[in-house]
Amino acid sequence: MNNLVKRAITGTIYVLSVIAAVFIHPIVTAVYFLIVAMLGLREFYSVSGKKDISVNRIAALGLGFVAYACVLLVSKAQYQTAEIVICFLTAFILFLFINELYRKNKNPFTNIAYTVTGVVYVVLPLALTNVIINFNGVYSPMILMSVFIFAWCNDTFAYLTGMKLGKHKLFERISPKKTWEGWVGGFLFTIIAAVIISSCSDVLKTGDFIAIAIITSVIGTFGDLVESMFKRQMEVKDSGNILPGHGGILDRFDILLLVLPAVWCYLLIRF
Repeated sequence: MNNLVKRAITGTIYVLSVIAAVFIHPIVTAVYFLIVAMLGLREFYSVSGKKDISVNRIAALGLGFVAYACVLLVSKAQYQTAEIVICFLTAFILFLFINELYRKNKNPFTNIAYTVTGVVYVVLPLALTNVIINFNGVYSPMILMSVFIFAWCNDTFAYLTGMKLGKHKLFERISPKKTWEGWVGGFLFTIIAAVIISSCSDVLKTGDFIAIAIITSVIGTFGDLVESMFKRQMEVKDSGNILPGHGGILDRFDILLLVLPAVWCYLLIRF
């Protein structure tokens, strides 16, 4: 099976799984993105380990799980329970510092820094899917789904436009293949997608969908570059191989890791 066929099959399964996770039920959404977050966090620590960064993975994954649970509970307005979870979160963080005293590694604070960075970079953004889908206490799957659609449109059409018209490098130091022409193509098609979605859904006004599309295109490009920067530092081509033809979880969700927090901030400010 050649790489193109692998990419097509994996991409189709990925898209269908996201659609199912977003629209079936909030519990499915919570479980799906928890699994994605834990797999992505595991990838982050595995890649970091290639540069002799020694993370206590059991404690780190536990920290990620508790952080995700905290955001989930807040999204469900379970504030008293969330306070208890925050206590566990604090205990996990304190444990990381004390634990490094006994691990006798060469760079203990580097290990702690990467542990916390993994949770902030991977887990918290994906946990915000639960907040966005239940924004203001109203179950609105189309808002979350639109973010994914915009990300896919931007990624796909930036690639296609760049292949055909790309001449001027966007950020050659980090990603030599990305071009300004590709970015403009992705941006324009994402705006078109926003107009189409707004005509099919009244959950937000057209201007809001367009604003989210702009955020996705602009911030998403930085998200892609940030993940590329991480892989360059760690000297790896892909973050993993769990998705045949696409690499790892971080390779597939890289745009969204910066976009989801930005969209959440927009919704908070706007409404």
